[in-house]
Amino acid sequence: MTNITEVEISESRGVLSPLICMNNLVVSYQNVVALANINLDIYQGEVLGICGPNGSGKSTLLKAILGLIPPTRGSIRFFKEERQLHSIKHHQDMNIGYVPQIHNIDRNFPALVEDVVAMGRYAQVGFLRRLKKEDPFVEDALQAVGMKKFRKRPIGHLSGGQQQKVMVARALVSNPEILLLDEPTAALDFRVERAIMDLIRKLHQEKNLVIILVTHKMSFLREFTTRVVCLDKSIIWQGSPLDPKLQTIINQLFFL
Repeated sequence: MTNITEVEISESRGVLSPLICMNNLVVSYQNVVALANINLDIYQGEVLGICGPNGSGKSTLLKAILGLIPPTRGSIRFFKEERQLHSIKHHQDMNIGYVPQIHNIDRNFPALVEDVVAMGRYAQVGFLRRLKKEDPFVEDALQAVGMKKFRKRPIGHLSGGQQQKVMVARALVSNPEILLLDEPTAALDFRVERAIMDLIRKLHQEKNLVIILVTHKMSFLREFTTRVVCLDKSIIWQGSPLDPKLQTIINQLFFL
């Protein structure tokens, strides 16, 4: 899926600073611990798979990276890669795209496809500023996911797979350096979910995004990721998606 192999990423860790660095991260909701003692570095070019049972903290981890949930303890640090790496003081300085888990949108929902994608631009231009009638960033994002011809269609009139492509376009419109995907193929049939994952593969190869993919599908972990983290409020295991130990850990988390 990527121009950078797992071996190359592993070798680079001794040279490069991570793009995202989590140190002893704890996240709690009303004194209930959702994530405990997360220590995790994420590097340029990685496609990091996150798996775990329901309630294991997968979505919470993504929201913490987005800055939607403040850490109870510990820290999440971001770095910008140029000639030299320097710390980013606030997560908003790092462009992060987010594709949440969605269910089919109501057919009567009035927003057009281009309007939904344009929502991803307001974090950059400000909510009080009007976009151009045909914003080039929106056009490029729709083109990237193959949805430009549907730009004037109400999003509720699209199929589930088409709606998910629009959500990916909305995440891409801010030209992100990091793309977070929370079960991006949930409730889609096999043919459509393969199309979505092939699109993500293509975007990663073209843009060399850091991708963090939450999924429960073992086949996706093996085929599309460079490293897997198994989560159950804390990190139970991490390693190569081709490591035979992964299947054992999955069995323990989901079936025992």
